[in-house]
Amino acid sequence: MAGTAGKARQTYCILVSYRPFRHQYVATSSDPPLGTKFDSTAPTLTEVRDYRARNRSTVMTDSPSPSGRPKTAKSFAFELFRPVLFAVCVIALALGGLLLAHRSSPQIAGQERQPPAAPAAPLPTIALAEPEPVPPVSFAEFKGFGDLKGGKDLGGFQMKPPSPAAEPEPPANDLYELTLRLERGDTVEKMLADIDVPEADRKQIAEKLKGLLKKRKLATGETVELMMQTLPEQPDAPRVLSLSIRPQPEREYVVARREDGGYDAEEKIYTVSPRIVRVEGVRDGSLQQSGIKAGAPSAAMVEFIRAMSYDVDFQRELKQGQKFTVLLEQLVTSDGKVTHPGRLLAGELRLLKRTVTVIRFRAQGGADGFYNPQGESVERSFLRTPMDASRLTSGFGMREHPILGFSALHAGVDFSAASGTPILAAGNGKVAMAGFNGGYGLYVKLQHTQDVATAYAHMSRLGPGIKPGTTVRQGQVIGFVGSTGMSTGPHLHYEFHRGGKPVNPLTQKFSMRATVGGKDLARFQALSRQYLAQLKSAPAVADASSTPPQQKTSPVPKAPATPQLAKGN
Repeated sequence: MAGTAGKARQTYCILVSYRPFRHQYVATSSDPPLGTKFDSTAPTLTEVRDYRARNRSTVMTDSPSPSGRPKTAKSFAFELFRPVLFAVCVIALALGGLLLAHRSSPQIAGQERQPPAAPAAPLPTIALAEPEPVPPVSFAEFKGFGDLKGGKDLGGFQMKPPSPAAEPEPPANDLYELTLRLERGDTVEKMLADIDVPEADRKQIAEKLKGLLKKRKLATGETVELMMQTLPEQPDAPRVLSLSIRPQPEREYVVARREDGGYDAEEKIYTVSPRIVRVEGVRDGSLQQSGIKAGAPSAAMVEFIRAMSYDVDFQRELKQGQKFTVLLEQLVTSDGKVTHPGRLLAGELRLLKRTVTVIRFRAQGGADGFYNPQGESVERSFLRTPMDASRLTSGFGMREHPILGFSALHAGVDFSAASGTPILAAGNGKVAMAGFNGGYGLYVKLQHTQDVATAYAHMSRLGPGIKPGTTVRQGQVIGFVGSTGMSTGPHLHYEFHRGGKPVNPLTQKFSMRATVGGKDLARFQALSRQYLAQLKSAPAVADASSTPPQQKTSPVPKAPATPQLAKGN
């Protein structure tokens, strides 16, 4: 085979790579032209370097290069990787062209390129005339200008002195109010020390207050109102501008700071007068909560519900979105502070088919009660509904028990209501039982007469003072809605018993108490006309702060609006 095609096939030893460890290099050749033999099959690094130095121009293949020179190892590697390098260059050029085209074409795909805008017309040039030279001013002319400091007329213009630089405004003082309560064992001086009032100011205030109070002592829990000031130069030493203590609505003790740093003390005496205000609302949820949201006090709304519950079937007639109005009598001091949020004078509830109105009236020798505009007492022997119920969830009679799953007599009616809704006594009576009673949960039973009793179950808690043997009056809060015992949710289970047997409370007819007559009738009619007019025209509770107190219906004597001051030390 050595003489095939006139050429002898030669195989040479090609060194590919090496590492700093001893590797085994194998070279096979039928006719090794180099004639080099290593000392071992695994050459050292020095032998490899010597081999490379001696054979840098060794011919690698049989085919000669185009230039006629034999190919070296470097030229062979270039020939091997030249197609790969060519492909890489082509791809790089293509990507560069795409990137350049993207940057030079800002329009969005799908839109046509706008033609370039026409070049703007050249701006016209304006030739400016050369200014005339200003003649120099002689010393005599300059002297004739007069006093430049005074801003005198200089022949057509006036020179004014520069305005002085404005001085920086002093930083605003930090004013704030504090309301504190006296704890057990506290004194005013100790309380002021706790808020870092300087000792000299504390002693002055305590001394002035002591002269006002004389031998009277401030009660634990008394409210102390302070007007404070912090100066930038003394941030850790706040000043007391005024201190106010009001143990009674009509009496106030005030200690105020003077400009010279001292303190004055005075006792202010106010008068208390009634003021009639009107609260309007729309039922959204319970009637009581709707009234509180509208601005009526909770106690007045409980009284309103109690007065309405004699005649209104809350679970059938009362719906969401119905409007109501209550007329309240507040007690207000001459400086505008409300000392009593308001007792109910009259109320109006607009139902779907009728409007129910109640009016407070006290007959001679009697107690306050509520009547309709015709003078008939709204009170009956029993309330139709003993609470502000949202809806009737279960009636009286046989039904499948929601928990036990079998049919049994439901000996009362269930009213759904929010947890905590007040439950009212259906009539006057005595507490026969108050406590937990098996599946009834927290339970109250009232004995009204020898024949009639009512029961209230699943309460969350009892009303104040409710215990066996306690006497209750009609409309008194005896407990609050809950879900104790065998209950599926907050509600009242209400039972009405006649002769020891349960009957349907919703079908019972109750007798009316009394009507206004005799000498009381004329007085009631006049008061009724007044209240009915004020239900529509009295100032709303939100505007009451600008309304002067009313004098007609109050036992409080008329007094001047300005406080009477009694100077202290």
